[in-house]
Amino acid sequence: MVPKRILILAFALPLLIVSTGGAQPPEQSSEVPEPTILGPSALDLAASDPAERFVAANKAYDEGQYAEAIDAYSQVVAAGIEDGRLYYNLGNAYLRNGELGRALSSYRRGRIVRPRDQDLLANQSFARGSAQDAIEPPGPSALVSTLLFWYYALSPSELALLLLGVNLLFWAVAVARIFRPVSEALRWCSMLIFVLLISTGGSLLARRWLSPPVAVVLPQEIDAFTGPNLDSVVRFKLHAGTELRVRERREDWIRVTLPNGQQGWAQSQWIDVVD
Repeated sequence: MVPKRILILAFALPLLIVSTGGAQPPEQSSEVPEPTILGPSALDLAASDPAERFVAANKAYDEGQYAEAIDAYSQVVAAGIEDGRLYYNLGNAYLRNGELGRALSSYRRGRIVRPRDQDLLANQSFARGSAQDAIEPPGPSALVSTLLFWYYALSPSELALLLLGVNLLFWAVAVARIFRPVSEALRWCSMLIFVLLISTGGSLLARRWLSPPVAVVLPQEIDAFTGPNLDSVVRFKLHAGTELRVRERREDWIRVTLPNGQQGWAQSQWIDVVD
């Protein structure tokens, strides 16, 4: 029989977790691709006002009015619509408007909800090529991303659905073992599913509470100080589009770290933090 503690954990784990919200990539060029048209499925649950704003944003983008497009897209985001294609369009508008930092933060937010979107990946890579600082953006190593492929290939909502499916499968096998308690195949099956349950649940927990946020520099140049005040010594300078790990937040300051371990404090008004 399955131990009671395992059954309790399998039942309780998904209740403690609340979800957050093969084509080849397009060729990169000096031209930013046109915005994709967000399908009605993502806007069906939204009020007509955000939907109208999205249409207006696309129209403004097509007419080269990128500031107006940014304002309209941002209003749709503020209305609670989270879709990777929306962030893709917003990032394109920022990039066309010369706001590299905000473009990269938009692409990064889009990849959280659509991690396998090749258009987002291609435009993010293209935009990063314009960053002045030769600093590698925060991200997993090739080995880690391969070993934990499900963690990086699935969005938080997909992980939550997978956790629910694995949990239901675990319970189905547990019920089957009641009627066939001596089945060796069911015993091994329940053990395997339990490992999948813990892996999936742990991945979702890590995505929600353990993933360090990323700071994206917005202005053309900012100073990083030795302490969280303007009287401190300037340790190094950062430029638009640089992506760094956030180590600490304190009122109007954010402590960031470089890949070599060097750290500095930057004013939060010049940083867009992507959680």
